[in-house]
Amino acid sequence: MPAAGKKFFAKIMLFGEYSLMYGSAALTVPFNKHSARLVFPFRAMSEKQKKVALHSNEQLYAYYAFLISDKNTPRPGELMNLDRMNEELAQGLYLQSNIPSGYGLGSSGALVAALYDKYAGQPPGSALSPMDLQWLKAFFSRLESYFHGSSSGIDPLSIFVSKPLLIGAEQKLSLPGLPQNLSGQKGGFFLINTRIPRKTSDLIAVFKNKINDPAFKKVFFTDYIECNDTCLRTIARQQEDPEKACKLMEEQMLLLSQLQFDLFREMIPDIFRPLWQDGLKTGVFSMKLCGAGGGGYLLGYASDYAKASGIWKKHTVEAVRLNGDKINLP
Repeated sequence: MPAAGKKFFAKIMLFGEYSLMYGSAALTVPFNKHSARLVFPFRAMSEKQKKVALHSNEQLYAYYAFLISDKNTPRPGELMNLDRMNEELAQGLYLQSNIPSGYGLGSSGALVAALYDKYAGQPPGSALSPMDLQWLKAFFSRLESYFHGSSSGIDPLSIFVSKPLLIGAEQKLSLPGLPQNLSGQKGGFFLINTRIPRKTSDLIAVFKNKINDPAFKKVFFTDYIECNDTCLRTIARQQEDPEKACKLMEEQMLLLSQLQFDLFREMIPDIFRPLWQDGLKTGVFSMKLCGAGGGGYLLGYASDYAKASGIWKKHTVEAVRLNGDKINLP
């Protein structure tokens, strides 16, 4: 039996939701709580596992049919060993994944990254040049279009490189080499699972309707985009002066949280708005959307987890660090 594929972690869009569509910077980072990899059936599988594996295998066969029918240049068959993929599908190849669908974590992007890694044989890594990144983004956009009708290619690229990915002005791509945890000993970024799947295309439609309002548009293109980009600049300078960066991030995240509450209230699930507002009132922590919003994960920042966790406990929520480790409540 051939070897299983490499494990690929989910991705989080740390900053850039909605503003990325209008030229601002964005940053994605790996999220190691969820992952996916291509594997083969094993003997001790339960009936439930067999059912999941068979369903995934059938979906991969359908995707294989899409790949061999793609006549664009370059063709997937010229870059990926689709004959070997077909042979291994016949041996039961399937995607083993715990990346939830409808969360904006890149469930389809992980599949694309895993297939490209296994059948194109180009290893991910920091040796990729900006030109390589642009080419991969364009090719991954085509590969992921099967799942969404259209794709920017950012999700599979982020997951494939398995590193923080910065999308700068004019979609310039780079691997900035940021510390993955992006937080100090006492606090940093955290995530709260809303346990609510959502459909990104519906939320994008809501946003496109809102951007037509002159008052919304003015705040969005001035205050919101500037705050988003300031947060990214602060992260980039974190290693130069950690204490100063932590204080500035705390201030900017509270501002961003208020802006999102004012501009994107419909994208915040009703039951999480009191928690969001408690963060704004106390200043102990701040919340923001994680991707399109509407459900999935909410992202937050706290300079001191111990202080913040007392408020989270009142709302009966559990938080995890950005690296996937659980934050213990007092």
